[in-house]
Order: sequence, then C-alpha cells, then structure tokens
Amino acid sequence: MLGAAACCAAGGAAFAGPEELLPQKGDRLVLGDGAKAGEPITLDGLPVGGDLVEAVAVDPQGVRREGSRFAKIILVRVAPDQVAEDQRAHAVEGVVALSAICTHQGCTVSGWSHETKRLSCFCHHSEFLPAEGGRVAKGPARKRLPVLPLAKGEGGTLMVAGSFVGKPGPGPA
Repeated sequence: MLGAAACCAAGGAAFAGPEELLPQKGDRLVLGDGAKAGEPITLDGLPVGGDLVEAVAVDPQGVRREGSRFAKIILVRVAPDQVAEDQRAHAVEGVVALSAICTHQGCTVSGWSHETKRLSCFCHHSEFLPAEGGRVAKGPARKRLPVLPLAKGEGGTLMVAGSFVGKPGPGPA
C-alpha cells in the first residue's frame, strides 16, 4: 500500500533520470520478458493486430538500458495505413513504440485492446491511441504517451531512431 502511495505521490515530480539511461539512437530493441527475453525484436515477430510487446533498448556494446523505469518501452503493430500521417515517420511498417509509463501518475501501461486499438493503464483506466502518437483517448491522463522513433535494421530488426518525442512519465499536458 505504501509503495503504491509513493508511486502516485511522486506523479507530478517524476524524474526520468540521466538521458543516457533512456533509449538512444542506434540502440536495438530486444524482448523484455518471457521465455525469449533478450532476443532481438524483428518485424516478422510482430504480426499486425498482435499482442502488446514489452521491449528493452540495448546499446551497441550490448548493455540493456534498464537503469530507469522511464526507459520501459511497449510496441504494438497496426496496419500501416492506420498510423496517423503525422506519426508515420516514427513507425516502421505499422510498428509503433511508446513509453510504457502512464502520463497520469506513472503506473505501467500494460493493456492492449485489439478491437479498439487502445492501450490502457489499469491503475486509473486512462486509454491511449498508439497509432495517433499516443494521444489520450480517455482520461484521467491529459498528456499523450511519448513516442519512440523506430528504424528498420539488418534482418528486419527494430532499432531506435531517436529519443522519446516528449518526456516519459507524468507531467503537464
């Protein structure tokens, strides 16, 4: 109970930590959990309309960027024509990467509805539209989830193409 209160109390003053702890251009994305944790994420492994995938950025030396909870990444893949035109430069073949930290009070976004194409945070039930750059579909969150620009690497692997577009975590809209 105290842990949850501390998480939520820190909401307005969240600190992502040093920039080097967050995903950087040139990092590759690997699976963050499950039996295949650490394996490179490829386009072939992400079917359109498939499940939400937790990813971890790995620097060119092989070091996982996990020193900050604000480095958490989630991936979804929608049909490429469903990605908003102003977001297509950040996506790869319909794959969209976003911060996994809810912008309301810093809980982890972990829900994905195939039908509504919305991500959800189970703490306070905010919903986000990944294909529209993490736009808030339903509050109490007021700030969109930051997008992590992607690039296609060798063999269809997913690479980080730049820093998060926006500050991960809670904060003003």
